[in-house]
Amino acid sequence: MKIDWDEPAKVDTKSNTITLPYKSIFDKDDSYLKRYSVLNQKKGEESVLIKKNEFKNPGDAIKEKLNKETQQGSWDDVFFGKFKVTTSVLKIMTRDHMDPDGDKIRILLNSIVAYNVIFLETEFKTTYIELREGENSIDIVALNQGLAGPNTATFALYDGDNNLITTNDWNLNTGVSAKFTIEYVKPLDKK
Repeated sequence: MKIDWDEPAKVDTKSNTITLPYKSIFDKDDSYLKRYSVLNQKKGEESVLIKKNEFKNPGDAIKEKLNKETQQGSWDDVFFGKFKVTTSVLKIMTRDHMDPDGDKIRILLNSIVAYNVIFLETEFKTTYIELREGENSIDIVALNQGLAGPNTATFALYDGDNNLITTNDWNLNTGVSAKFTIEYVKPLDKK
């Protein structure tokens, strides 16, 4: 037997590998996925029946201002309205509508101090004011911002017959006022 060591042995074998038609996840071309993506879908045409408002809403500026005040606290005095009453006594109820953190207020009647310092707590505190005939200006001034500003108060105004006039919450910075005009009209005597 003669063996030739110079030439390596050649073996002919049939290949048993199968090629699959699916793409690998490592391929860069993801056009298959792009067809089903919600991000790349074309927008449909708008209907001519859709009404487009080309005018500016005048309430948007006020809404933005109030939203900003609610988040940060107002730097300007806030006028809450003018009201008429037929009783000379006005009942003002105030409390802290957030966590009681030392918020303090002052109540002025016609630019004269009616109540110097009221500490706001979770329960309502009641104060009474004697109105003069005609228009009366009432200012509820935020004296501080407590531990976490702004000054967060809820107020409710009642007439002498315990009828609710107005109620609201505020977020005011130090020195800023909630202003009201209360007109006291004497009732006509019924005879």
